[in-house]
Amino acid sequence: MFLTTKRFQQTLIIILIITAVFFRFYKIRDHVVFLGDEGRDMIVLRNIFLEKRLPFLGPSASVGGFYLGPIYYWMAAPFLLLSKFDPIGPSYMVALFGVGTVLLLYKFLKEAVGFWPAALASLLYATAPLIVRYSRSSWNPNPLPFFSLLLIYFIYKGIKSQKYLFFVGAGACLGVAIQLHYLALVLAPLAFFIILLNEKFRRIPAIAALAFLGFLITFSPFLIFEIRHNFPNFRSILEFVTRGNTVGYSKPNFIWTLTDNGNIFFEWISQITGTVYTRILFSILTVSLALGTIIAWKNKDHKLIFTIGVIYFIGGIFLLRSYAGQLYDYYLGSIFPAPFFVFGLTAFLFWKNLPLKIIVTSASILILGAFLSQGFYTKKPNMLILQTESIANFIIDKTDNASYNFALISNSNSDYAYRYFLDIKHKSPKKLEELVTDQLIVICESKECSPLGNPLWEIAGFGRAEMDSEWDLDKYGFKLYKLVHLPGEPSPAGKPVVKGI
Repeated sequence: MFLTTKRFQQTLIIILIITAVFFRFYKIRDHVVFLGDEGRDMIVLRNIFLEKRLPFLGPSASVGGFYLGPIYYWMAAPFLLLSKFDPIGPSYMVALFGVGTVLLLYKFLKEAVGFWPAALASLLYATAPLIVRYSRSSWNPNPLPFFSLLLIYFIYKGIKSQKYLFFVGAGACLGVAIQLHYLALVLAPLAFFIILLNEKFRRIPAIAALAFLGFLITFSPFLIFEIRHNFPNFRSILEFVTRGNTVGYSKPNFIWTLTDNGNIFFEWISQITGTVYTRILFSILTVSLALGTIIAWKNKDHKLIFTIGVIYFIGGIFLLRSYAGQLYDYYLGSIFPAPFFVFGLTAFLFWKNLPLKIIVTSASILILGAFLSQGFYTKKPNMLILQTESIANFIIDKTDNASYNFALISNSNSDYAYRYFLDIKHKSPKKLEELVTDQLIVICESKECSPLGNPLWEIAGFGRAEMDSEWDLDKYGFKLYKLVHLPGEPSPAGKPVVKGI
């Protein structure tokens, strides 16, 4: 049959790759997020080459006051260097991981359940709006889906082939994943239960030892830092977890927790809210997964793949929701591939029956259409890299080639992105702790802004000042001010200011 010919299938794989590449690379520079957090990361990455020293501490976690491991910085740094310090470089790395996740999902499902379920599930993953959004910007959680899926794949290969080496790879993936986001810790119990249900008990101690060895290999840089500094982050994490308000369930009912949070997950993935269709789709996949597991229980190979689906998808949602704090969509990065994996298993169940095959194909087309209607190309490009660089050039022009201090007034941003471009153009502002200069440049990321008398440290530390010049940056809705020291008043110019005094 034509649909099963090797050449036709190869053509479809080429289309899948092109689709994945398009959705992750097309006009990536125009849409990429580049704000203070990204600017901070670029400064750290650039300093790896300027200072010739690898960091053993990664980005700060979004809550809790602790830091991640350095693995993201280590992976991203070569891409920044290859891009000649253009901040788009690490975004290319994230996009490559995004394409890699699509291909890994296809390979995994192809080996387990066949070509068509794998192709359909991978095509949907390649175009899902939330997945695409987090595959197009440099941010430490964004490569997490690749390493979480690779971990699950290594476990699958290790159990199926009975080769221990795959479990070393699984442990190594866990060591990377936890350094990308701490909620990736849920992968450890998920992996344990997959192994427990599918492995001989006598093999489990050796599997655990080898997985721990792999974990130590990739986690060791962060572990070395912690040992050398008396475990500051481990102690902060322990304190955060034991506060009593970050772990638990808002509702005790398992079914309610699963269905409600599953629906929220599907709304996030599709970027479509307020519709019953996401709830219906989640229910269909869950019921199909349960039925498939029951049917496959006595078939060793099918039992393995369906128990992986249950634990990775259902277990992942339930465990991640045990985090009782504010749950953001990217917190679920470790299970982003899971619903698509389950979709592939559902397609496999239905594929031998022609009417059901037509239903699965039709559903795939409808979901694909919904995804395409929410694609990144439907949104106006933010042009943040170009905007930030343009403002940096404007600042340099207005400083008259003299030393200056710098401040940003913003409700939701920090000044690192501007400082990064000022640094790479060799026109870095002086920090007040180093030197108070004769002029202070202030960016206000709104039209309503009053820098004089503002309590911001970068402004207050400059001393009493008056307005020298102001400019409207109408294209961005910002304003730029130049402040100078107030005549006749004692001036701290020419001296450093001690922060906090």
